Amino acid sequence: DTVIGDTGPRCVGFGLQAIIEATTSRRMTSQNNPESPSDIPPPPERPPKGHHTLVIIAAGVLFAGLCAAVFWLSERQAQKMGTGFPQLQEQAFSLTDQNGVMRSNEDFLGAPLAMFFGYTYCPDVCPMTLSVLQIAIDELSESGVDASDLQVVFVTVDHERDTPEQLAAYLSLFDMPVTGLTGDAEALKAVQKSFGIYAKRVADTDGVVLWDHSSAVYLYDRGGAFSGTIVFEEPADFVRQKMERLLR
Repeated sequence: DTVIGDTGPRCVGFGLQAIIEATTSRRMTSQNNPESPSDIPPPPERPPKGHHTLVIIAAGVLFAGLCAAVFWLSERQAQKMGTGFPQLQEQAFSLTDQNGVMRSNEDFLGAPLAMFFGYTYCPDVCPMTLSVLQIAIDELSESGVDASDLQVVFVTVDHERDTPEQLAAYLSLFDMPVTGLTGDAEALKAVQKSFGIYAKRVADTDGVVLWDHSSAVYLYDRGGAFSGTIVFEEPADFVRQKMERLLR
């Protein structure tokens, strides 16, 4: 971590002392020579009363414009990706869900889909991403958007530990329906390759097994066409807008 030294406070202290000494010197000069005009500059004029309000409004408009520009660029990027991204029906897979039932890509056609790759022992990205989706769904439902047919699918990258039972226990912690999918090493590698997912098994200094993996949520519309992605730590407003568009 970068350690911030005390240069700043020392500079501030020196500056205040210099101002005090200069002011004292001017006062003494003025007192010793009353007929001499004071060389102390007049205080700066205060800005108009509404100046601060205008600055705040301008800053808010600028921030909103920047957010809109970022969202527009992300949508354009999603459209570009979508032109060369396979449709869901072209990305064949056969995996086991948390209830022990074999599921294929065909099972998820006909309804909007949000698909995420992770693992149940993930300490941060996975639970945070699922929580973001849950919050977005709740907020959309409260605003009158019907999200009842949205499918959220969690595909594990950890075939060794994420059994159907483990997936069921983990996904039950979230207050939304989530389908968990697992399989053997070869089946998961095939699905990762099909969706362009990066996943690598690593271990930290304590010997705890962790996985480096792609953190984006893949969105598909009812017809199985790729609709875009939600990236990790994307602003909540963007997530809601993308989800609302998906649910239309």
